[in-house]
Amino acid sequence: MDLKSPVVLGTRLTPDPQGERHGGHRYGFGMGVTVDGTRKSPGSIQILPVLMQGCCRSASSARHGEGKDAILSKFSVLLSQPHAPPGPCRRVNDQRKLVVELRRSMGRLEAALGTISDALVITCSEGRVLWCNASYAQLVERTPPALLGESIYDQLPRDCDGAPLLNPEQVLAGGDHGGQFTKVLHHNELRAIEIEWKPIHSERRRPLIFCFRDVSALLSYEQLRVEVDRIERRRQQTENLNRALELERLALATKVMECPVTGLPNRRGLHVSIRAALKTQRENGGRISILFCDLNSFKEINDLHGHQIGDDLLIEIGRRLQRSLRFGDILSRLGGDEFVVLTMGIFDESDALQLAMRLNEAVSQTWSVEDHTIRPSMSIGITISDDPEISVNELIRRADLAMYEAKTNGDQHISFYHSSIDKKVRKNIHLRHQLEGALQHKSMFLAYQPIVELGDRMVVGMEALLRLGAIASPIATPSEFIPLAERTALILPIGRWVISQALERLCQLRSEGSDVTMAINVSPLQLKETGLSDFFLSQAERSGVDPSWTVIEVTESILIEHPDLATSELRRLREAGVKVHLDDFGTGYSSMSWLARLPIDTIKVDRSFISDFLHDHRKAVVLEAMIRLSRDLGLGLIAEGIETVEQHAGLLAMGCVRGQGYLFGRPEPLSRSCAVPA
Repeated sequence: MDLKSPVVLGTRLTPDPQGERHGGHRYGFGMGVTVDGTRKSPGSIQILPVLMQGCCRSASSARHGEGKDAILSKFSVLLSQPHAPPGPCRRVNDQRKLVVELRRSMGRLEAALGTISDALVITCSEGRVLWCNASYAQLVERTPPALLGESIYDQLPRDCDGAPLLNPEQVLAGGDHGGQFTKVLHHNELRAIEIEWKPIHSERRRPLIFCFRDVSALLSYEQLRVEVDRIERRRQQTENLNRALELERLALATKVMECPVTGLPNRRGLHVSIRAALKTQRENGGRISILFCDLNSFKEINDLHGHQIGDDLLIEIGRRLQRSLRFGDILSRLGGDEFVVLTMGIFDESDALQLAMRLNEAVSQTWSVEDHTIRPSMSIGITISDDPEISVNELIRRADLAMYEAKTNGDQHISFYHSSIDKKVRKNIHLRHQLEGALQHKSMFLAYQPIVELGDRMVVGMEALLRLGAIASPIATPSEFIPLAERTALILPIGRWVISQALERLCQLRSEGSDVTMAINVSPLQLKETGLSDFFLSQAERSGVDPSWTVIEVTESILIEHPDLATSELRRLREAGVKVHLDDFGTGYSSMSWLARLPIDTIKVDRSFISDFLHDHRKAVVLEAMIRLSRDLGLGLIAEGIETVEQHAGLLAMGCVRGQGYLFGRPEPLSRSCAVPA
């Protein structure tokens, strides 16, 4: 409140057993504040001695009004002069005179405190303002009425360093003795403020009285210059610290968004880049393209050559991809063997396909390190979007799905996202759940197809083929669930189940007097996992089966892509007596020069040659060459997919001695498989 405005400090004198003695009676003094005609919260008259005690030093510097000694002497005389026991009338008159004198003295004191230059404040022990003079209101640039009841710590300006001028911890640390210090303010011009405070011990609640004194004029020019230099040094230190912290924050942010192996942006960095691209798309239009690149067979490279070679290859792949990109394209590594390209410079699928082919060509170049030669390859899924409201995760998900589609897309290994992929994914998810359930509940069975001597159609062997579901109602065809089982690694537990079941059936056949062998298909993933030979031989021993009665069928891709890994497992099996058949020969590398180097005993010619060799002269020539070459190399040969009598006769004429196909029997459960037509 403005103490020079119409403000009245009113008092009342009432009987009070705790008051001061006056003429043998105890009286208490009450005080209230009237502002603009409205009375505000009466309190104890003890505020008066507080004002006098706390402000003595300030009052001595008053430019107008009576000095503190005159004011104190008046109150001392007024409150301590003796009186005879009064009568009723005299007591009333004395009370009236006392009230008048008190009001007059309070007004003089208020006027004196309002004219001094020091800012004075009385607060409760918690710091809420109970009273202040006009100088304090000018210091905080507020009007006095609005200051009452607020915390003094929230009202004070900040010092030149931007720190609070005063805080509760400082006041609390001063204890019963209070405290004093000087601070510098930036307020138009440089000002120095001396701050002093003391608690009022005579009050039970220990209010505080504060004095803020402008001591700028008392400081010499040299002191001010030294203070300014100190402030400037502290400012520079603060700026240097902030700069160092900012550099550290940027370095940490870079580390968080950077792949530690390749130095490329990681998944977090990619998300930031895509969000920025979507914002640009919302403002300017255009299309965003994501190319999701996944190295093929990277796990095998790690397994064969070690993780250090794998990391070196990732670094090299990152360099090759970066060199193949255009200005503005962003390359990231999500983790593992996955790289993602973000570009806004593609307008249609032909541009995206051209970029993907360029990336594939760059990656597929032979790479040599530490006497190892590796020819990497990559599958790329592409999604193109003109929707600025699409989410970052949805964009990446679509490109990821297209990449998995690309892995089954022939030699090109490039695929675009389209809505049908989502349907296919949902179907695969459903089929995977069925596979997992079939494995858990053993709702699978083996069907057996006979392998015969073409001359007399005698059954010489059986091939165990996996079927999913019940015998009467299979869930899916092998062409549907086998690739999925291999991609999800479910083929490993499924393959172990097939081996154990087929060996048990073989034991039953042999115990019934049959001389047939049992052929069991092994996936490339099973051959890559060490321990296949140990498991196979232990199961044969447990089932009472001689390993020489068994056959392992493998595809040529695993033997040619990973000859060392495959050869070590197959060599041990062959040493134990297990025969190895090369399945689907002619559909993969089709290099006959490999036949002399592979650890195999028999080749099985793929059904694609058998189906139309009678009508396709070239296929007939190739088929005849296969039969002649296998005989020259001392290898057996089995023709797959024989379905007609004419095919049977044609193969016999070429010198083929063994075959397999619907003409001799379809894959069926064991109880019916031995019934081979004559």
